[in-house]
Amino acid sequence: MNNLICTLAGSLCIYFSYVNLLPHKYSIFKRALIFLYIFNIFFFFEGTLGQTSTFLTSIGIIIFTLLFAKNRIFNLCCYLFGYIYIVAFNYLFMWIAGALLKMDMEALLTHEKLTVIFSVTYCIFSGITTKLIGWYFHENLKISNFYINKHLLTAVFIDLLFLVFLYIFNFSYGEHLGYNYGVIALNGIIFLILFAITAFLMYYIYKITLAEQAYKHRMAQFENLRTYTDRLEESYGVMRKFKHDYMNILSTLSGFLKENDMESLKEYYGERILPISRAFTESDTKLGTLSNIKSTALKSLLSSKFVYMMEIGIKAEIELTEPINDLNMDCLDLSRIIGIFLDNSIEATMETEEKEVRFCMFYKEEDLYLIIQNTAIPPIYAISELRSHEISSKGENRGVGLFNVDTILNNYENTIWNTTYEEPYFTQELILMHKINKEY
Repeated sequence: MNNLICTLAGSLCIYFSYVNLLPHKYSIFKRALIFLYIFNIFFFFEGTLGQTSTFLTSIGIIIFTLLFAKNRIFNLCCYLFGYIYIVAFNYLFMWIAGALLKMDMEALLTHEKLTVIFSVTYCIFSGITTKLIGWYFHENLKISNFYINKHLLTAVFIDLLFLVFLYIFNFSYGEHLGYNYGVIALNGIIFLILFAITAFLMYYIYKITLAEQAYKHRMAQFENLRTYTDRLEESYGVMRKFKHDYMNILSTLSGFLKENDMESLKEYYGERILPISRAFTESDTKLGTLSNIKSTALKSLLSSKFVYMMEIGIKAEIELTEPINDLNMDCLDLSRIIGIFLDNSIEATMETEEKEVRFCMFYKEEDLYLIIQNTAIPPIYAISELRSHEISSKGENRGVGLFNVDTILNNYENTIWNTTYEEPYFTQELILMHKINKEY
């Protein structure tokens, strides 16, 4: 019975170190499957293989991650960090227990009743602390938004994997050689130091990445504002030109009035003056709706894109009927995505006769919906292939844009991206969920 309790507690510790540090939840079925796998390895193989069975546990969890997770490398880093955490603090707890009970490690580990109490207590500690660490990482720090550099993430993964391998190898080899408890205690000190160094390095990398993201965000805002200012200056120049021509227009009108040529006046007004008036009114109305975008950087980007569309003759429809405050995504990443979508829309629309782009943002409950629709000729590739690198309907050496969008969205678990084509419209729909409510 005591052995079963210790096995159950040990299995739960490994289970907590994995699922509690993940950036998303697995379904109940998948979590149950993972726990049963860990428990069976402990129950059937630990007695015969000893600490070597931990290799089987880790390999199984890696396979589960590859099958179930979206951002696999990041999820594996979370598991490896969690495993190192519970092993390092397991040593610390044993030292504290030995000091309080005034027992050496050998006596503590061979005392069945104390071993059961220690296992259950540490299991509860692991469950609570890993849950808190997972919340702090993903809800407070939101580290998944910053560990987006694949090379950096791979380096962190290799470092953690090597450290875990060193842990498990030391346990297994030490058990095989019959290390005394003094050597095991020394190893515990070394592993605690290594864990502290690893945690510090990961936090340092996080801070550096955070600073880089903030710098890129500021530079993107500056660039968008600069583009926005340029567009405003161009629009101001158009207005000055229109005002300069205003007296000439009035003079022309007075000529028709003096001659009492009402038919020619109506024709001139309908063909020359009214279209200009409508163009200015339409432009002001459309761009005025962008005031509902509360992010200055995003609003500047959209303004510059839509002013450019109007200048080159694209009919732009903008639907923003409510204030857009919470973007549910980093503003820089969303600006990059929308910029790519609109650039692609402009290029595709210019190849058609209709030349129409529709833009819509709205909330459904707390989820933010973004829809961009444009006229386009039928794509030569399947829709699913357009997100691949260097696959594009625009010709050779293209196709990086949607691949970049896919790369950005891989770092967010709260996004749904749909791409469709129904002649003559090509549609990009992006849903940014306020929270991940669905288990998978």
